[in-house]
Amino acid sequence: MNERLEPDGKAVLITGSARGIGNAVAKHLDSRGFHVFASCLNPNSPGAKDLRKSCSSRLKILQLDVSNDESVSNCVEFVKKNLGESELWAVVNNAGIQNGFLTELTSIQEFKDSTDVNTIGQIRITKAFLPLLKKSKGRVVNMTSLSGRLAFPFVSPYTVSKFASVGFSECLRFELDVWGIKVVSIEPELFETDMTNRKLIQERIGDLFHSIDEDVRRDYGEELIRAVKVNVPVIINPSPKIEKVIEAIDSAISLKDPDAVYRVYRNIFVAALSKILEFTPTACFILVIRALIYVLGIPKPKAANKRP
Repeated sequence: MNERLEPDGKAVLITGSARGIGNAVAKHLDSRGFHVFASCLNPNSPGAKDLRKSCSSRLKILQLDVSNDESVSNCVEFVKKNLGESELWAVVNNAGIQNGFLTELTSIQEFKDSTDVNTIGQIRITKAFLPLLKKSKGRVVNMTSLSGRLAFPFVSPYTVSKFASVGFSECLRFELDVWGIKVVSIEPELFETDMTNRKLIQERIGDLFHSIDEDVRRDYGEELIRAVKVNVPVIINPSPKIEKVIEAIDSAISLKDPDAVYRVYRNIFVAALSKILEFTPTACFILVIRALIYVLGIPKPKAANKRP
């Protein structure tokens, strides 16, 4: 039987705690008795204020921008000064963003921003806290994604960053094993967060198309733009069962021998479909994606239809 460790004397740092999964995990771990450091980009945000009201005095809120070296250094010092009798047992690299769209319609800066938060941010935080984790022989828990295993169109920057995050986790697992540190990758499908909010996605797509060069917009055409904005968010259909993700993170932190990877699905059907797609030959996978694009009613770019 996989023993569940006691939370006494164990501190956990969670990045991106102001909203979504990070906020829910902070509340859950605090209720379990862990000493939680809930970092937020804005420590005065509604989510941060909610944590102050609903959690115990053990929970500490601090400002953290995972893409900024100075901010990370300040975070390390804050944690060291406020550990008390606890040891830093786990770092949950949860902070993440989703921006950009089709590669040609997405700026290089948006690719950089996605990678700097979703990938380099995890690396930056992990490196900064390794001295404390080596003392506790604790855990690095990286929030990655199903999009780090399967590549779908229309979310290129996010997919690139999550593939890199999965690769980082796989490498790190071998490197830290000699120190007794376990590295766990949490790979959920689509669950309800701001990233999967249909209205917000449609707003981001609209803003993106208004910012691109006129020549590129003319190549793709208004029909494709309208179809993408209306139909792509429909297929997202995120699951409200966020407790499944929280349970996986809890297992990664609390179990004596956690799994290396927790793939979190809403039901058995989605799990089976994802597994089938993962091992589908590339040529067949391309056909599946083309069929999906056809079903969604997304036309070819206007200029592509003029090719001989």
